[in-house]
Amino acid sequence: MFTSNFRRSMLGAISSTTADVLVVAGGGGGGSAASSSGGSGGGGGGGISYTSQTLLPATTYTVTIGAGGAGGTGVARGSNGSDSTVSILSLTATAGGGGGAVANAQNGLSGGSGGGGSYNNGSSTGGAGTQGFAGGSVSTAASPFSGGGGGGAGAVGTAGGSGSGNGGAGASYFSTAYGGGGGGGRLFNAGGSGAGGTGGGGAGGIPVGTAGTANTGGGGGGAGSDYPNGGGSGGAGGSGIVVVRYLGTPVGSVTGATNTTSQSGGYTFHTFLESGNLVMT
Repeated sequence: MFTSNFRRSMLGAISSTTADVLVVAGGGGGGSAASSSGGSGGGGGGGISYTSQTLLPATTYTVTIGAGGAGGTGVARGSNGSDSTVSILSLTATAGGGGGAVANAQNGLSGGSGGGGSYNNGSSTGGAGTQGFAGGSVSTAASPFSGGGGGGAGAVGTAGGSGSGNGGAGASYFSTAYGGGGGGGRLFNAGGSGAGGTGGGGAGGIPVGTAGTANTGGGGGGAGSDYPNGGGSGGAGGSGIVVVRYLGTPVGSVTGATNTTSQSGGYTFHTFLESGNLVMT
């Protein structure tokens, strides 16, 4: 009995693989600017879940890559992105929040990182972050006419002021930044548009915000008003990504046309740019 249990234990230890697993959700979309009197909020960066897990042999792990949220159009906020998940491991990254639209000085939406608030003759607040940071708020006291930056996985979005708020910085894993917030939009003569946060955040723009970078979870940039020509739509959030890393040669394979297995610095990387499966062999 002792020998049988010992052998079973040793085989399990040899066959299993300890891996670093990075899960990044889709970023939120930037808000719209249909009005001619203000700037919208940038979208929040996608949330991040990161851990070391034991991967078991002869096991299939289903990976879901969250899409970025749509940029707001008309008088609508940007939409939240979608979550990214890895089955069996119970890992979920929460989608970024959408940026507030100029109409009625809308607040940013909460998410993995929160969307930025907007300005239209009224104050607004940035959305809260559950896995990252809050979006930037906007106060009428500063008469900014500019939207707040979306929160990032590594820092808050800055508030709207004489210029638009910048998106919060993302967080770095495997020497790459993810989950940057989108920059806020602005009225045409109210300072500069907000910059996107490192980690794929899109910049605010006049009249259209810039989209977050695909497979970074970056938030979309907020739209700005181009008086008297009206405003435009916010940039879409960037889609998410999943990366699995472990020491040694590959002991697994991936499915999906754009999903890859590579080796660098003694590590194997399984990178998912679209939904698929990781099959441990």
